[in-house]
Amino acid sequence: MCGINGVVGRLDGFRSNDVMVHMNHAITHRGPDAQGIFTEPGVVLGHRRLSIIDLSDQGRQPMYSADGRYVIVFNGEIYNYQSLKARVKDYPFETDTDTEVILALYSIYGSGAIEQLDGMFAIAIWDREEKELVLARDRMGKKPLYYYQEAGLLVFSSEIRGLLASGLVKPKLNRSAISSYLQFQTVYSPDTILEGVKMFKAGYLARIKQGIWDEKRYWNTADGLNKYSLTGPYDKVVKQTRELFLQAVQKRLVSDVPLGAFLSGGVDSSCVVAAMAHIHGKGIKTFHIGFQEGEFSESRYAALVADKFGTEHHEIILQPTDFLAELPDSLNAMDHPSADGPNTYIVSKHTKAAGITVALSGLGGDELFGGYPVFSYLRKLQRLRMAGQIPQYMRSRLVGMLGKRLEGPRGEKLKALAQLKNWDWEHLYPVFRQAMGEKELATAGYKPANVFNPGIHSVWGPKLMSEISIAEMNTYMENVLLRDTDQMSMAHALEVRVPFLDKDLIEFVLSLPDDFKPLNPPKKLIIDAMGDWLPAEVWNRPKMGFTLPWKLWMNRELKGFVKEKLDYLEQTELFSPAYIQGLRNTLETESNPKWYPVWNLVVLSHWLEKNKVYA
Repeated sequence: MCGINGVVGRLDGFRSNDVMVHMNHAITHRGPDAQGIFTEPGVVLGHRRLSIIDLSDQGRQPMYSADGRYVIVFNGEIYNYQSLKARVKDYPFETDTDTEVILALYSIYGSGAIEQLDGMFAIAIWDREEKELVLARDRMGKKPLYYYQEAGLLVFSSEIRGLLASGLVKPKLNRSAISSYLQFQTVYSPDTILEGVKMFKAGYLARIKQGIWDEKRYWNTADGLNKYSLTGPYDKVVKQTRELFLQAVQKRLVSDVPLGAFLSGGVDSSCVVAAMAHIHGKGIKTFHIGFQEGEFSESRYAALVADKFGTEHHEIILQPTDFLAELPDSLNAMDHPSADGPNTYIVSKHTKAAGITVALSGLGGDELFGGYPVFSYLRKLQRLRMAGQIPQYMRSRLVGMLGKRLEGPRGEKLKALAQLKNWDWEHLYPVFRQAMGEKELATAGYKPANVFNPGIHSVWGPKLMSEISIAEMNTYMENVLLRDTDQMSMAHALEVRVPFLDKDLIEFVLSLPDDFKPLNPPKKLIIDAMGDWLPAEVWNRPKMGFTLPWKLWMNRELKGFVKEKLDYLEQTELFSPAYIQGLRNTLETESNPKWYPVWNLVVLSHWLEKNKVYA
């Protein structure tokens, strides 16, 4: 796990090296163990190393192929590198790294080597003969890769701050991205909050030669819908699910450094810990963030799991004063503004401090097995899909007649659904994923963003649950959860691995018809597969989710900090003064009813100010 940088274009040798020194320095936190630079006319590559497999100096990057033709910088882990290595027995390996296996495969298969990799990665390979660069990113977008292009120049990095440190990329605000940030709490790839800076797309590879960019998609999540033809019976599907999940966890236990696990107390992280204990026995280190505010804390359930599997359990009870002290550092660690990041920052900090370099997470379980309310909502809409044939004005009138019964976020979503002209994925799904409705967006001074692409087209087919899973993974998970997890864990040089996003497990579960994925209770398939290993109290209860007590803390301990950030944002004139004042007013209530949009803007304000972004 590391950080990579690169520049391809017309820079003289001295300047190339100088630029890369600054870029590497900007992402030191990602790889504190070593750094390296490769330069020749027209290209410079940089690397920061976090040693996890083959800790010797031989594992340093940039790394050269045996014949010297190819140079690679690579961020990530390849879980099947040992089996891939066996396929290229004639290659003169000099290290035990997965990096050299990628080079060996590339020497034989070219870009076709990427499709053979099972893991998380962002890769750059320079062909010294053809003067060609190849970029590739893993299937789900677990590892980030940003880039900037202008005439005759390409700059890329694992982080936006790496691009800015080059001096070749200006921190200019992408104003058209603000509505996306407000509406969906992030800027959807390939766009970012900065003008001209793009996120390389998950599941893609690109060849760049003489300034010509040629990209292709080598894996599509939606392909999993038809990967297998499965007819049951259900108990067989349950057994296969358990086997694939155990395999996914086992793959992610390969490491030459200490491993641990995040343990929230929910079903997903508990399943990960159960599988780790099954494979490795006792002695696993687990980490949990809890709160004194009981309605937000799952500490009791995490303790039950830790006790059952004999883990070395670290429970951090987070006080609001402690969080306020951590807040500046957690916001400074953000490479791209996001409202959810501080949660992961804090648990990652304590995990790293305990001597752990690799942690497993339950991220992805909700998306794959149906843990979010959107699954049940859309299943209900499937039964009511004939309502889509009712003229829009009649639907709006019927909903309007319900009046006060529709107050709050659910009511707003239902009203938005009633006003849709088309009941297809392009129009239906964004309503369920938006954090801010059209009315409030207009109050802030913006129009709805037209950036949403769930990546599927069918609406009411026999695999509705899988279609929702694909939409969730392609949108919220990829652009918020995975990006937050990477930037906040790597701020502490901690690698996070996510078994639920294993390629084989994903393709198997997406192939299943809805009959195999009942929602009573939510995520019943994974509960049936793993639940008998867990305390019943863990899965036989309502879902909570890991959320800080924002609505309570914001109007008390965080009030001064929040006001300061809103004041700065008002000076930027990006939002209507009346909207900012309205958010200030909510700080005077006992429990903030607008905590989410307030916090979203606090994060944006801090990020713009810290990075000296200009409009």
